[in-house]
Amino acid sequence: METLPDTLVELWQQVEDDILRDIARRIGKMPDRDTLTDTAAWQAWRLEQTRLTKQEILSILARYSGKSREAIRQMLLDAGRETLAADDTIYRAVGLSPSPIEENAALNNLLNAGYRQTLGSWQNLTATTAATVTGALERRLDRAWLQISSGAFDYKTAIKRVVDDLADRMPGVTYPSGHKDTLEVAARRAVLTGVNQTCAQLQLARADEMGCEFVEVTAHAGARPEHAVWQGKIYHRGGAIVYDGVRYEDFETATGYGTGPGLCGWNCRHNFYPFFPGVSAPNYSQEQLDALNSREVTYGGKQYTRYEISQMQRALERRVRRFKRQYLAEDAAGVDSTAAAAKLRAARRDLKDFVRATGGRNNSARTSVSGFGRSQASKATARAKAYEKEQERAILIEKLRNAGNMV
Repeated sequence: METLPDTLVELWQQVEDDILRDIARRIGKMPDRDTLTDTAAWQAWRLEQTRLTKQEILSILARYSGKSREAIRQMLLDAGRETLAADDTIYRAVGLSPSPIEENAALNNLLNAGYRQTLGSWQNLTATTAATVTGALERRLDRAWLQISSGAFDYKTAIKRVVDDLADRMPGVTYPSGHKDTLEVAARRAVLTGVNQTCAQLQLARADEMGCEFVEVTAHAGARPEHAVWQGKIYHRGGAIVYDGVRYEDFETATGYGTGPGLCGWNCRHNFYPFFPGVSAPNYSQEQLDALNSREVTYGGKQYTRYEISQMQRALERRVRRFKRQYLAEDAAGVDSTAAAAKLRAARRDLKDFVRATGGRNNSARTSVSGFGRSQASKATARAKAYEKEQERAILIEKLRNAGNMV
């Protein structure tokens, strides 16, 4: 579940980055106040750029929509088969005979329904992309024009400010609630939720077929606190009961299964397996669960849980992506990208040091940016090193000057 969405997320990171660079190029060609002072002419130029941007976004979305459909279909198929294969191993171990998924019409119908729902949810989100992005572009163009025409900022500075603002967080989709997210975040959430919910429905249908009333929920280090309270435990489907002197809580009530914040809900990486009291052996003892939730990682002289460490690493990874995008966007807009290169170098160094200190691992998919390959990395590093040398030289000169004044 940690790596499952990576294929689709990388695809939509590329879409997002292609759109960003296209917008940055357009902003970089914005007329200055000496060239375009007439308000009507400015509005006409702004309207034309918005129209062209929308057309380009629709073209990009059309180009990648087929790849998205295939990626979602393959993910659901692979995850569904793998999940049922794991469950069927348990059923066979207790003497039951589950039917092959290929021959089970009910399970295939659930799998197809899950695919249609996940794809539909994703298409509904991306349908808002053109309007969401062009709205963001219009606001940035107005801001840049106001800064330039009022004389508050020179042309290059104003362009750089709005380009950096878009590179930092350009909204790509709008949810029914009005909340806006990047394409990358929306893709990961939609796929994780769709795949996990579809697999859970397959498992429950199989459990009904096999007459299995109990399930054991998985557990992992780094679970969010509200999930840590119910992970790794055994539950009864259909209400809390006492069985052979042991009380089992109700599956749905205890875990929140079927709700967004609960088991198999938004971004949840937990799953569950069939369990047969008196036959199955629990996978986790209470001591093991306590260890998973303990503050076992030392960093900066303080103790953290794996969940806290994972959130800190995600923030550092987002920072690396942010400055990669900023560097590429500034380059596309034709403004100086030296400061962005220096920030990127520092962000990559911070991430590397953090992973080494906390015993984690780097996931290149979480820091990759379309268009930022070896050539761009080499140029950015060279600019950053030159910038750092200039800064060191300026600091040294300042120290010498202060020392001379003291004498």
